[in-house]
Amino acid sequence: MPVKGLPKLCRSKKVQVSGKHKTINGYQITNKGAVLLELKNKPGRVDGLEITVLMDDYAGYGSDFLGSHGVAILLKVSSGGTVKRILMDVGKFSLPLFNNMALAGVAASDIDMLFLSHCHRDHTWAIEDFLKQADKQMPIVGHPEIFRDNFRLEPFVQNIGMTAKTTKERISDLGGQLLLTSEAFGLVEGVFSTGEVERATDFEGKGIGTYNLKEGEMIPDRINDDMSIVINIRDRGLFIVTGCSHAGIVNIVKHSVNITGINKVYGIIGGFHLVNADDETIEKTVHHLQKFNPEIIVPGHCTGHKAQCVISAVFGERYKGMHAGMKLNIDAV
Repeated sequence: MPVKGLPKLCRSKKVQVSGKHKTINGYQITNKGAVLLELKNKPGRVDGLEITVLMDDYAGYGSDFLGSHGVAILLKVSSGGTVKRILMDVGKFSLPLFNNMALAGVAASDIDMLFLSHCHRDHTWAIEDFLKQADKQMPIVGHPEIFRDNFRLEPFVQNIGMTAKTTKERISDLGGQLLLTSEAFGLVEGVFSTGEVERATDFEGKGIGTYNLKEGEMIPDRINDDMSIVINIRDRGLFIVTGCSHAGIVNIVKHSVNITGINKVYGIIGGFHLVNADDETIEKTVHHLQKFNPEIIVPGHCTGHKAQCVISAVFGERYKGMHAGMKLNIDAV
């Protein structure tokens, strides 16, 4: 039985729900092959996409928006007269998030779905305050491993994943309806979760020196829960939205093309996590991104100054630096 009052956001008939609610519009996951087949046979498309960056490490020159370490990217998609708003991540602190939302004219209750790119604190810790402000039932998409115990050991042991304020139980109590799956599936018509990203390159997705606590042991973390959003814009192609690209930005773009069957990549925005990358890795990454020939590329957050400079030099006018308060409007041709 469908959850009463829940927006019909999930178009794939294979979405698993975790938490207080056991079904969502009667949809359940079956197997990965079936999901990929459905996306390729009928990937759907949107007529328009409006992107508003509500949080980034940089706020831009002369701006009233606040910069804060983290990401929150609002996607307003329109198709056939229907408009839906999906928020990727909420950042670490609610103060800059709410300040920037107010300046952008966005209320938490306006959001139809929350998408968590991965567990790290700079993407998730403001969930509790956000859900309190939203004050409604809200689908929240994430990977099944997102609630694992996750730590960094340098310069001292720190929890960088979910906390007591962001447990499954707490999120459910605040109206969050968790859709936890590692599979690719449709969020709304023409908008998809990548699911867990295949690690195909030999220079990406090897972890960043964080650890998972499992059965009393610290295990190196590959950050398998890193997921992105893909939007198919009619007559333009794919627009890929990332959180941190821990799976590797090249891997993410390749995976997005694979799950949708659409080869044209129109744009990419988000963190590319090249902040600590060496020159060779940056060069390989940019070289592979060139092959996809995006018309717009907008790196931010954890991309790093050196990588930003290289991307800017290579892509020229197609490059834009991401910052809080940035707005992009892309309509179908």
